[in-house]
Amino acid sequence: MNRHFKRFSAPSFATASGFLLAVIVMVSAPLLASTANFAVPDDTALRIRLDDTLTSEDSKVGDPFSATVVDQGEYRNARVYGHVAKIDMSGKIKGHTSMVLRFDRLVMSDGRRAPIHAEIVELYHAPSGEKVDVEGAIESGGRGRKSVEHTAIGAGAGALLGGIFGGGKGAGIGSIIGGVGGLGTTAFHGHQKITLDSGQEILIRITGR
Repeated sequence: MNRHFKRFSAPSFATASGFLLAVIVMVSAPLLASTANFAVPDDTALRIRLDDTLTSEDSKVGDPFSATVVDQGEYRNARVYGHVAKIDMSGKIKGHTSMVLRFDRLVMSDGRRAPIHAEIVELYHAPSGEKVDVEGAIESGGRGRKSVEHTAIGAGAGALLGGIFGGGKGAGIGSIIGGVGGLGTTAFHGHQKITLDSGQEILIRITGR
Protein backbone atom coordinates (compact mmCIF):
# COMPACT_ATOMS: atom_id res chain seq x y z
CA MET A 1 0.00 0.00 0.00
CA ASN A 2 2.77 2.41 0.93
CA ARG A 3 4.78 1.53 -2.14
CA HIS A 4 1.74 2.17 -4.34
CA PHE A 5 1.19 5.62 -2.74
CA LYS A 6 4.82 6.62 -3.31
CA ARG A 7 4.72 5.55 -6.96
CA PHE A 8 1.56 7.64 -7.46
CA SER A 9 2.62 10.77 -5.57
CA ALA A 10 6.09 11.31 -7.09
CA PRO A 11 4.93 11.78 -10.72
CA SER A 12 1.99 13.91 -9.56
CA PHE A 13 4.30 16.25 -7.64
CA ALA A 14 6.69 16.53 -10.59
CA THR A 15 3.80 17.27 -12.95
CA ALA A 16 2.42 19.96 -10.65
CA SER A 17 5.86 21.55 -10.22
CA GLY A 18 6.47 21.58 -13.95
CA PHE A 19 3.09 23.15 -14.61
CA LEU A 20 3.68 25.86 -11.99
CA LEU A 21 7.12 26.65 -13.44
CA ALA A 22 5.65 26.92 -16.93
CA VAL A 23 2.99 29.35 -15.71
CA ILE A 24 5.63 31.53 -13.99
CA VAL A 25 7.75 31.64 -17.15
CA MET A 26 4.74 32.49 -19.33
CA VAL A 27 3.65 35.32 -17.04
CA SER A 28 7.10 36.83 -16.48
CA ALA A 29 8.49 36.49 -20.02
CA PRO A 30 6.58 39.47 -21.54
CA LEU A 31 7.60 41.71 -18.65
CA LEU A 32 11.25 40.71 -18.91
CA ALA A 33 11.23 41.15 -22.66
CA SER A 34 9.63 44.61 -22.49
CA THR A 35 12.15 45.75 -19.88
CA ALA A 36 15.13 44.45 -21.83
CA ASN A 37 13.96 45.86 -25.17
CA PHE A 38 12.88 49.30 -23.96
CA ALA A 39 14.77 52.10 -25.67
CA VAL A 40 14.38 55.86 -25.98
CA PRO A 41 14.63 56.94 -29.64
CA ASP A 42 17.57 59.09 -30.72
CA ASP A 43 16.93 62.85 -30.93
CA THR A 44 14.21 62.66 -28.28
CA ALA A 45 14.26 65.94 -26.33
CA LEU A 46 13.51 65.79 -22.62
CA ARG A 47 13.11 68.68 -20.21
CA ILE A 48 14.32 67.51 -16.81
CA ARG A 49 14.44 69.03 -13.32
CA LEU A 50 17.45 68.27 -11.12
CA ASP A 51 16.74 66.49 -7.84
CA ASP A 52 20.24 67.29 -6.51
CA THR A 53 22.44 70.37 -6.21
CA LEU A 54 25.68 70.20 -8.22
CA THR A 55 28.55 72.66 -7.85
CA SER A 56 32.06 72.86 -9.26
CA GLU A 57 33.48 73.24 -5.74
CA ASP A 58 31.54 70.65 -3.75
CA SER A 59 30.78 67.97 -6.35
CA LYS A 60 33.38 65.40 -7.36
CA VAL A 61 33.93 63.45 -10.56
CA GLY A 62 31.87 60.28 -10.29
CA ASP A 63 29.20 61.78 -8.03
CA PRO A 64 25.73 60.52 -9.01
CA PHE A 65 22.71 62.70 -9.58
CA SER A 66 19.10 62.24 -10.58
CA ALA A 67 16.47 64.32 -12.31
CA THR A 68 12.76 64.11 -13.09
CA VAL A 69 11.26 64.51 -16.55
CA VAL A 70 8.77 67.39 -16.51
CA ASP A 71 7.63 67.24 -20.16
CA GLN A 72 4.05 66.39 -20.94
CA GLY A 73 3.87 63.07 -22.75
CA GLU A 74 4.90 59.47 -22.37
CA TYR A 75 8.09 60.17 -20.42
CA ARG A 76 6.54 62.53 -17.86
CA ASN A 77 7.70 61.80 -14.26
CA ALA A 78 10.31 59.31 -15.46
CA ARG A 79 13.61 59.52 -13.58
CA VAL A 80 16.92 60.20 -15.26
CA TYR A 81 20.13 59.07 -13.54
CA GLY A 82 23.66 60.16 -14.34
CA HIS A 83 27.01 61.19 -12.88
CA VAL A 84 29.50 64.05 -12.94
CA ALA A 85 32.05 63.09 -15.60
CA LYS A 86 34.47 66.04 -15.56
CA ILE A 87 35.17 69.34 -13.79
CA ASP A 88 37.75 71.83 -15.05
CA MET A 89 38.36 74.85 -12.83
CA SER A 90 39.12 78.24 -14.36
CA GLY A 91 42.27 80.22 -13.70
CA LYS A 92 42.08 82.91 -11.05
CA ILE A 93 42.28 85.70 -13.63
CA LYS A 94 40.80 84.32 -16.84
CA GLY A 95 39.07 81.36 -18.36
CA HIS A 96 35.90 79.49 -17.54
CA THR A 97 35.06 76.66 -15.18
CA SER A 98 33.35 73.79 -16.99
CA MET A 99 31.42 70.73 -15.84
CA VAL A 100 30.47 67.70 -17.93
CA LEU A 101 27.46 65.57 -16.95
CA ARG A 102 26.88 62.06 -18.25
CA PHE A 103 23.40 60.54 -18.44
CA ASP A 104 23.27 56.80 -17.81
CA ARG A 105 19.69 55.55 -17.69
CA LEU A 106 16.02 56.48 -17.71
CA VAL A 107 13.55 54.70 -15.42
CA MET A 108 9.85 54.90 -16.23
CA SER A 109 7.13 55.11 -13.58
CA ASP A 110 6.16 51.49 -14.28
CA GLY A 111 9.72 50.30 -13.60
CA ARG A 112 10.94 49.88 -17.18
CA ARG A 113 14.56 50.94 -17.66
CA ALA A 114 16.51 52.13 -20.67
CA PRO A 115 20.21 52.94 -20.95
CA ILE A 116 20.65 56.39 -22.45
CA HIS A 117 23.31 58.71 -23.80
CA ALA A 118 22.34 62.36 -23.96
CA GLU A 119 23.76 65.82 -24.45
CA ILE A 120 22.73 69.04 -22.74
CA VAL A 121 21.08 71.50 -25.12
CA GLU A 122 19.98 74.29 -22.81
CA LEU A 123 19.94 75.49 -19.20
CA TYR A 124 16.78 77.34 -18.24
CA HIS A 125 17.23 80.54 -16.23
CA ALA A 126 20.58 79.61 -14.69
CA PRO A 127 20.96 82.09 -11.79
CA SER A 128 24.73 82.57 -12.11
CA GLY A 129 24.80 82.91 -15.88
CA GLU A 130 25.97 79.36 -16.62
CA LYS A 131 25.61 78.32 -20.25
CA VAL A 132 26.16 75.30 -22.50
CA ASP A 133 29.15 75.27 -24.83
CA VAL A 134 29.24 73.73 -28.31
CA GLU A 135 30.32 70.35 -26.92
CA GLY A 136 27.50 70.14 -24.39
CA ALA A 137 29.57 71.01 -21.32
CA ILE A 138 28.23 73.45 -18.74
CA GLU A 139 30.35 76.59 -18.61
CA SER A 140 30.51 79.26 -15.93
CA GLY A 141 29.51 82.84 -16.71
CA GLY A 142 32.58 84.71 -17.99
CA ARG A 143 34.35 87.66 -16.41
CA GLY A 144 34.88 89.10 -19.90
CA ARG A 145 35.01 92.89 -20.14
CA LYS A 146 34.66 93.30 -16.39
CA SER A 147 38.24 92.06 -15.92
CA VAL A 148 39.53 94.41 -18.61
CA GLU A 149 37.72 97.35 -17.06
CA HIS A 150 39.20 96.59 -13.65
CA THR A 151 42.69 96.57 -15.16
CA ALA A 152 42.11 99.73 -17.21
CA ILE A 153 40.73 101.64 -14.25
CA GLY A 154 43.66 100.56 -12.13
CA ALA A 155 46.19 101.62 -14.75
CA GLY A 156 44.45 104.94 -15.37
CA ALA A 157 44.28 105.79 -11.69
CA GLY A 158 47.94 104.85 -11.27
CA ALA A 159 48.94 107.07 -14.20
CA LEU A 160 47.01 109.98 -12.74
CA LEU A 161 48.61 109.64 -9.32
CA GLY A 162 52.05 109.06 -10.84
CA GLY A 163 51.71 112.19 -12.96
CA ILE A 164 50.73 114.28 -9.98
CA PHE A 165 53.58 113.12 -7.79
CA GLY A 166 56.35 112.41 -10.26
CA GLY A 167 55.68 113.99 -13.64
CA GLY A 168 55.89 111.97 -16.86
CA LYS A 169 58.20 109.35 -15.47
CA GLY A 170 55.98 108.98 -12.45
CA ALA A 171 52.97 108.53 -14.70
CA GLY A 172 54.61 105.56 -16.41
CA ILE A 173 55.52 103.94 -13.11
CA GLY A 174 52.04 104.71 -11.79
CA SER A 175 50.45 102.99 -14.77
CA ILE A 176 52.39 99.81 -14.03
CA ILE A 177 51.49 99.91 -10.35
CA GLY A 178 47.88 100.76 -11.16
CA GLY A 179 47.67 97.91 -13.66
CA VAL A 180 48.96 95.45 -11.10
CA GLY A 181 46.43 96.80 -8.65
CA GLY A 182 43.65 96.28 -11.16
CA LEU A 183 44.72 92.71 -11.82
CA GLY A 184 44.88 92.11 -8.11
CA THR A 185 41.27 93.18 -7.80
CA THR A 186 40.23 90.65 -10.43
CA ALA A 187 42.32 87.83 -8.98
CA PHE A 188 40.73 88.37 -5.59
CA HIS A 189 37.52 86.87 -6.90
CA GLY A 190 39.26 83.50 -7.34
CA HIS A 191 37.96 80.63 -9.47
CA GLN A 192 34.67 80.94 -11.27
CA LYS A 193 32.03 78.67 -9.81
CA ILE A 194 29.24 76.62 -11.37
CA THR A 195 26.14 76.11 -9.23
CA LEU A 196 23.18 74.06 -10.44
CA ASP A 197 20.62 74.08 -7.65
CA SER A 198 18.07 71.39 -7.04
CA GLY A 199 15.11 72.36 -9.21
CA GLN A 200 17.26 73.66 -12.07
CA GLU A 201 15.63 72.69 -15.37
CA ILE A 202 17.73 71.40 -18.26
CA LEU A 203 16.88 70.40 -21.81
CA ILE A 204 18.68 67.24 -22.96
CA ARG A 205 18.67 65.39 -26.27
CA ILE A 206 19.04 61.62 -26.55
CA THR A 207 21.96 60.63 -28.76
CA GLY A 208 23.13 57.32 -30.16
CA ARG A 209 26.50 57.42 -28.45
